[in-house]
Amino acid sequence: MSNHIISSEKITEEISFNEVYCIRGSNEISDNFASYLLDESKLSGEAELLLFPKSEAEIYSVISFLRENKIRAYISASRTGIVGSSVPTSGAILSTEKMNEITGIGYDKNKGNYFIRVEPGITLQEINDRLMKKEFENITELTPDAKKKFKEENKMFYYPVDPTEMSATIGGTVATNASGGSTLKYGTTREWIKGLRVMLSSGEILDIQRGMYFASKEGTFIINQSNNLKLEFKIPNYIFNTKVKNAAGIYSKPEMDLIDLFIGSEGILGVVTHVDIWIAEKQNLISNVLFFNSEDDAISFVEFLSINKKISPELIEFFSFEALNLLIKVQSENPSSMNIPLIPVEANTAIFFDFPYIESRLEIMFNDLDEIAKKCKTDLAKGWSGYEKQDHIRFKQFRHALPENVNAIIAERKQQFPEFHKLGTDMSVPGKNFRSMMKYYHSTLRNANLEYVIFGHIGDYHVHVNILPKNMEELKIGEEIYEKFARKAVEYGGSISGEHGIGKIKRKFLSIMYTQENLEEMRLIKKTLDPSLILNYGNIISFEKEEFPS
Repeated sequence: MSNHIISSEKITEEISFNEVYCIRGSNEISDNFASYLLDESKLSGEAELLLFPKSEAEIYSVISFLRENKIRAYISASRTGIVGSSVPTSGAILSTEKMNEITGIGYDKNKGNYFIRVEPGITLQEINDRLMKKEFENITELTPDAKKKFKEENKMFYYPVDPTEMSATIGGTVATNASGGSTLKYGTTREWIKGLRVMLSSGEILDIQRGMYFASKEGTFIINQSNNLKLEFKIPNYIFNTKVKNAAGIYSKPEMDLIDLFIGSEGILGVVTHVDIWIAEKQNLISNVLFFNSEDDAISFVEFLSINKKISPELIEFFSFEALNLLIKVQSENPSSMNIPLIPVEANTAIFFDFPYIESRLEIMFNDLDEIAKKCKTDLAKGWSGYEKQDHIRFKQFRHALPENVNAIIAERKQQFPEFHKLGTDMSVPGKNFRSMMKYYHSTLRNANLEYVIFGHIGDYHVHVNILPKNMEELKIGEEIYEKFARKAVEYGGSISGEHGIGKIKRKFLSIMYTQENLEEMRLIKKTLDPSLILNYGNIISFEKEEFPS
């Protein structure tokens, strides 16, 4: 059989829909389960059903019921997203939070790596906590003696993808191909996915292992279903931009792996029921913060640091002059709010970075670091550094304090203007254009006299500009500027979304990156794999007719 053809499976265990735990009624849900109607974007929706399946068989029962009754399903997990992907606009919420177990472990002798099988509702924090404890008595061995071998290891292991919010679930991170500060070293979620089980809206299951199924030279995949019906579709006729961090649209490239079609597709093509993920040895880290006299010096430091093989940073984060000023103000008004040293008032910019604590190489690494710092007109003695557990906690608080305070400012202003919302960019550009993009951000916002901060994952040239409007007029100006930023990022060869995805909120910007023909190609894949259009309707792409197909 050609490797562009896959056979789907039928669920053998049948469970009545009435056995699935269900909350009914839009009033009941909005009154007592309101948190399921919104995500961190604060976009809110409505739903008639809130469902909590506990197994793949129960998901099948739910999907079958919803399809037969023409009810749309919005897949929900921990709702840490900020583009409205899990926000329902009608119908039913399918929460995967009860499916939160590690179910298997294996060892790949060729790669010399362990992998685990997990359910979609388990959080990244839970995965790492359980890996640390090595409590695997009740899980399946996916390869012989994997449990015994793993328990005998003197090393500690973890799942290294860190999208900053560790309460995110693995299913949600697969849906968005999540990434974060650690992408510089470890890449995105995509690189850590070994296998997926995905349920289509027909109820058929695809069991996909990486390296097994590839698009034909003509760009087609064929799914032979258990009912003898065949699904055939072509991948989009564009090459997904992987030269920058990119989470915008459906992945596509010639002769691509089928598994990559579902990673980053935001739940519009199928429901993930199990995930096989690679895990890595956990290293002790040294956390550091350095302060700079100018943004140019900070960017130069990042350029030198990111290519230094001796230091090999795990993550590199950026804080603009405006961002530091906001934190300095918070520190002065409420010193106990942040358990960190005082930020130097003369600092223009800061870089936060981690690198491995390897005792035998510490002197070499710090000598290199000192040399790079001097080139960039800063001094290690004026920065912060630490490797104890409490140091990591303090520095992580410094990293998180900025978005937390930004959200608090917006929440306060929202009391006066209920329609208020944060304007936070998620754009990435190639390194060669990063300085120009930063200058464009600053000049545009200063000319508009808008309050803003810039922070984020500078290691892969993907920072977040948060615009903080003070009134509705400024909000409108900010929205217009947001679109200008999106167009400039694409002009520079970048993406309108580096990590958050498109969801419902950023859908209107997708046409900046893709032609109408490209968008129609995405729609055709959606219609082929989900002809009833019941899965996460409204994410990524829109349809002219809102009603169900006849």
